[in-house]
Amino acid sequence: MANEFDSEKIEKMKEMCRTRPVLYSDLDHMKKGSTGFLYEQGYSNEEIAAALELDLHEVENNLEGTGYPLELRKVEKFKDMLPPNIGDVIKIRIPEWGSKGAPVETKASVVQYILKGESCGLIVQLLEDVDTGYPIMAEKKKNDEAVIPLDWYVP
Repeated sequence: MANEFDSEKIEKMKEMCRTRPVLYSDLDHMKKGSTGFLYEQGYSNEEIAAALELDLHEVENNLEGTGYPLELRKVEKFKDMLPPNIGDVIKIRIPEWGSKGAPVETKASVVQYILKGESCGLIVQLLEDVDTGYPIMAEKKKNDEAVIPLDWYVP
């Protein structure tokens, strides 16, 4: 049974995961990124299991070659282009589409990175309404999520 100290520690770990570096994004329900992040912060496998509501076996698997280390190898080549942290407010520039005007800049909050083949994108939550001719962004509203190419991010 967790005592008061353990409960506070678990809550602190959960909060750390909400604003962890984007490099530790979770790409699936197994929470590989969160597992890797908390492990590198010095938490035990048991503490990680409690904070992420995973079985100890799942935590151990996440720390093996098919878990977070594999994900890290895939995204590492993009790490210098990624925004720093989940939850960061960033500027994105949506390019013009056809003859429908100039590029549009807007603000968004970072949710996670997403790999597709040999490229990388971002899942963001828009902080403003966006209406552009670009098909994936047409009539997007504040708080909508969008998947954008990494090169739309303006550091």
